[in-house]
Amino acid sequence: MVEAGKAYVSTSRLFVSGVRDLSQQCQGDTVISECLQRFADSLQEVVNYHMILFDQAQRSVRQQLQNFVKEDVRKFKETKKQFDKVREDLELSLVRNAQAPRHRPHEVEEATGALTLTRKCFRHLALDYVLQINVLQAKKKFEILDSMLSFMHAQSSFFQQGYSLLHQLDPYMKKLAAELDQLVIDSAVEKREMERKHAAIQQRTLLQDFSYDESKVEFDVDAPSGVVMEGYLFKRASNAFKTWNRRWFSIQNSQLVYQKKLKDALTVVVDDLRLCSVKPCEDIERRFCFEVLSPTKSCMLQADSEKLRQAWVQAVQASIASAYRESPDSCYSERLDRTASPSTSSIDSATDTRERGVKGE
Repeated sequence: MVEAGKAYVSTSRLFVSGVRDLSQQCQGDTVISECLQRFADSLQEVVNYHMILFDQAQRSVRQQLQNFVKEDVRKFKETKKQFDKVREDLELSLVRNAQAPRHRPHEVEEATGALTLTRKCFRHLALDYVLQINVLQAKKKFEILDSMLSFMHAQSSFFQQGYSLLHQLDPYMKKLAAELDQLVIDSAVEKREMERKHAAIQQRTLLQDFSYDESKVEFDVDAPSGVVMEGYLFKRASNAFKTWNRRWFSIQNSQLVYQKKLKDALTVVVDDLRLCSVKPCEDIERRFCFEVLSPTKSCMLQADSEKLRQAWVQAVQASIASAYRESPDSCYSERLDRTASPSTSSIDSATDTRERGVKGE
């Protein structure tokens, strides 16, 4: 803006336009949006006097926000990279733990120990990551409003000719300054509270057993969302190689479904849980496996621990019982008859569908 002094009028208008754009970007925060909109309206009235404020704009707006981006945002990005790396390490440890054969105790012990250490590191870093996100969000609000407030106070000091306009704005600026002072106090209190909780959680995790993940060991057949249980499971493919892939599974609407990624469409494994059964599997190489059987196919799944396997088996059984209670018997009998006595064309269609499923998997 300093270098554009000769074209100060057009430059000032661009700046006002930039403030309005920033206000549009911050529509989710009414405090920032309304503040920037009101300042932009005032600046439009004194656009012919902006030349005096070029140096002030350079110091109070540009440099302060750039320092915020270079220092705070950069540190946050570094923490995010560390978080992503540890998350990848956790995924790898989960895969290795799942692949450990039951007849090799030393490999099982080694994989379990590595998973425990990785999961503990991941949770500690996740707490730090969440803490930095909250601190950064609070500081971003303060930095944006504080820099703009400094610039607007400079308007009142440097423009005697525009004093009458800025005098009308002065009460609002004082009110905002008081809000910012309170924001600083509230942010400091919130930061101390988050640090206290962070320390308390870390202290509890020192005594916690990380040999398995207990984040999803409960289910609720009457959940308002309709999702009885959800979490990651390993699924054995139906192709010739019998590969295992980790997918996000959920039980909802009397169906067992999964997603490759959370944004992907749902893939239905069992269309109607009333027509299936579930049982633990102890006769295969992998641990913590269970099988969901339907009249047309079976699906072999693997949990991360014995406790999770039991929870999934119980969740499927509870969902089957709930589906029987909620659906009419006639509907079930009709579907069962169609399943038990398919026509020749239905058998051919099902065969083609399974062949395509094998190739797709």
